[in-house]
Amino acid sequence: MQSKRIIAACYGRLSDDDEQDGTSISIETQKKILGDYCRDFGIADYTYFCDDGWTGTNFERPDFLRMMKEVERGNINTVIVKDLSRFGRDYVKIGYYLSQYFPEHDIRFIAITENVDSARNNLDYDLMIPIKNVFNEFYPADCSHKVKQAFVSKAKNGEFIGSQAAYGLKKCANDKHMLEFDEETAPTVRWMFEMAAYHGYGYNKIARVLTQQKVITSAAYQAQRAGREYDKDPYEWNLVTVYRMMDNQTYLGHLVSGKRRKLSYKSKKIVRQDESEWIIVKNQFPALISEQLWEDTHKALGSRKRESKSGTENIFAGLIKCEKCGYVLGVCNAHDRDNYYVCNTYKKKGPEYCSAHYIRRDELYDAVLHDIQKIIAAIHKNKDACIKRIAKKLGADNGSRVQSARTQTDSIQKRLSEIDRRFDLLYEDRLSGTISELKFREITKRWEAEQEELHLKLEALQKQISDVRDAEEGTRQFADLLDQYTHVDELDTELLNRLIDKIIIGDRSREKGEIKQRITIQYKFVGAL
Repeated sequence: MQSKRIIAACYGRLSDDDEQDGTSISIETQKKILGDYCRDFGIADYTYFCDDGWTGTNFERPDFLRMMKEVERGNINTVIVKDLSRFGRDYVKIGYYLSQYFPEHDIRFIAITENVDSARNNLDYDLMIPIKNVFNEFYPADCSHKVKQAFVSKAKNGEFIGSQAAYGLKKCANDKHMLEFDEETAPTVRWMFEMAAYHGYGYNKIARVLTQQKVITSAAYQAQRAGREYDKDPYEWNLVTVYRMMDNQTYLGHLVSGKRRKLSYKSKKIVRQDESEWIIVKNQFPALISEQLWEDTHKALGSRKRESKSGTENIFAGLIKCEKCGYVLGVCNAHDRDNYYVCNTYKKKGPEYCSAHYIRRDELYDAVLHDIQKIIAAIHKNKDACIKRIAKKLGADNGSRVQSARTQTDSIQKRLSEIDRRFDLLYEDRLSGTISELKFREITKRWEAEQEELHLKLEALQKQISDVRDAEEGTRQFADLLDQYTHVDELDTELLNRLIDKIIIGDRSREKGEIKQRITIQYKFVGAL
């Protein structure tokens, strides 16, 4: 090989990760080292091939591929690098090139600083080369692990680490790890959730409405903000985008990270993680939508069938439940009568699983309308008195019970602290021999039993106080909700889904010649009134 003319490829590489490595140097410095080597050893015919910003684990680098094409064409017979890590950081790939590809193509390989030269060394028997290659690969693996750990740590601390905030939100100007409302697009997000929750729209229909209303899409808006060209229709929404937005808990103010990950540091493939592996930090940012709207949206999207076979809209879709089995009631049609509803369990499985719980649509409509009108009339006649009655029903106005619970809570916590203090003293007595092991165990067992009993009482009292707080909040929210309506003359999908959580239908029975049927309407925030 020494006697033939040397036509050399001087290859240099540097990535962002390499810049953190003390042994790596700039492309210009690498070129100087390579050029000096060629001149010192009389190699007159050499060409530089350099990849700046490319990781060593990726062998699809532009100039590396260009160099290998020249090798294939027979235009190069020597490859020179500063060190093995510049050639690459995948020991399997490097082993292939050094022990198989280059010998088969009669290519001389030189790594200057490591004194590797295939013209004088049998690389198959140089045990240090595979060891060095393994260490070179360890560096990007270690960097990848450290970067992942840093991201996980930031995510668990509630720091937003994404490149772009979700549509409707933006990064805070003074803290890029926090999010705030984007006043330009936040109203669109709320409108989308309300279309699903209160108007019965599915993903496709929401996308059509946004497209018709010429609302700028998420991708187009991000491109606009970044000053990039956008070559698609900026107003054409699709089902997938809407679905992903409706499933994004960031709108609740929660930070959700780790939904996807790279298969490995060597691979570009992104895989979806199981939900159990997501990192969720709740209530980290301002909530763009309420928990109630989120629940209403997904409840409505889960019961999308809103039109009967006759073409009549089912305004009660997803709201009517069977009193016995808890399953939804579905629309049925007969040729000689109006629409009516029947338990889906009965309809699909038969009377051995549930009874019909039959109810006519017009009967249900009249009963619900009458109940809503009665409540709204009561609110407008004497709002304070009505709220007080609801609060009393929910147990929210029982101040003496709450005060008693808080007093008991304080007493229990003091007793628990006292037991902890006595445990410390008891343990000291045991160590000093003041009391026997038998006595120590006897007293310990008694106090542990008391501790367990006190913790159970404390948990029950805290739940009692929490329930009262929830009832007070529910009463206030229900009153605010009803304030939006002065009178209601007819029912529609939006009204029902805003006011009602579910309607429970009992079985029909005949008493003294009269047909009786229990209809329980459970309203948002307050339940059945």
